[in-house]
Amino acid sequence: MMEDISDLLQRGNFSSALELALRIEDPFSRLEALSYIYQYVEESEYREAVLGRMLEIVDSFEGLLEKARALALIGYTLTVTGDKKGEYFFKKVHQAIKAIDYSLWKAEGYGYLAYYMALAGKYDDAFYYYNIAYETAQKSPEPYSKVLSFLYRLAQQILESAEKIHSPEAKEFYELAAEIYEDIKRHLSAQELKKKASLIEMALEKGSRLVSEFLERRDVDNAVFVIKYLPDEEKVLALLEIAYWLFLHDKKGLAKSIVEDAFRMATERKIKPNDEKLEEIALKFLKIGRIEEALTVGAIISDDRIASRVFEKIALTYAKRGEKLKAITVAEAISDENIKRDVLKAIEGEENVGHE
Repeated sequence: MMEDISDLLQRGNFSSALELALRIEDPFSRLEALSYIYQYVEESEYREAVLGRMLEIVDSFEGLLEKARALALIGYTLTVTGDKKGEYFFKKVHQAIKAIDYSLWKAEGYGYLAYYMALAGKYDDAFYYYNIAYETAQKSPEPYSKVLSFLYRLAQQILESAEKIHSPEAKEFYELAAEIYEDIKRHLSAQELKKKASLIEMALEKGSRLVSEFLERRDVDNAVFVIKYLPDEEKVLALLEIAYWLFLHDKKGLAKSIVEDAFRMATERKIKPNDEKLEEIALKFLKIGRIEEALTVGAIISDDRIASRVFEKIALTYAKRGEKLKAITVAEAISDENIKRDVLKAIEGEENVGHE
């Protein structure tokens, strides 16, 4: 159903997409489809129409827990589309939860509020309400079996949030989920999440160097895992290190696409990684014959002197391979005039092309 709705929206057929969403029988699934449409369209008149339908669904729910969950979804939807009224709906969720008498339902309501706040990028608030959900369940007078069942679901929900957070804030979510798993005697699950939290902490300390260490040990899974928690500058370097490793292991297609991703990330978001580290990576690419990738890395370097050194080596490599036109083209892009002059002389045979 969602694929059909997405297809209609891509073709600009808003009315048919809305009609299809409204035919979904389950009210919360219908609400999720409307949330998707709201986020896709940008025209205010369309958004107002969709929001009106979403609020009709909220009104149709009789239980406070269902209303709280639905209002949390609306709060998330508005927040991620830049509408400040999202905060109003999150407050409405809190009001609905406070009116719930049954302790485990109250805890579940806080869990929903935390979940959608995390999706909306409100990590501090989400972490706070996940803790409130945990504490509320622990204090519940309900039979232990019911509390245990709820805590297991809560831990899974927190884990789901953690895995969607691509920043260091994920660490405390992993730790909280691990704490709950320990509480319900699921020690292996707890250990696994503690390890993930530890990896995030290591990533903050070591940066892209940690990725290189994992790759040296052929631990690709952990190398990939820690990348998303690195600062943007380190993330670009780490992606290039993974691409280099993939080239070494004959995965050229994936490696090339990762280099392109790193380049787009650096240029579109104006990220400036350490130039000396970029130079090291460019020369590593050059050493294994990946000249185009070395050029791409060179183009990210902001320091003219360092970039000139990289382009010098690339131009001379092309010349040594007999590709004179490419060598001249790269040489002409060198900003340091002294280096450019020497390289052009070398290319024309006035100096030893292979001297580098």
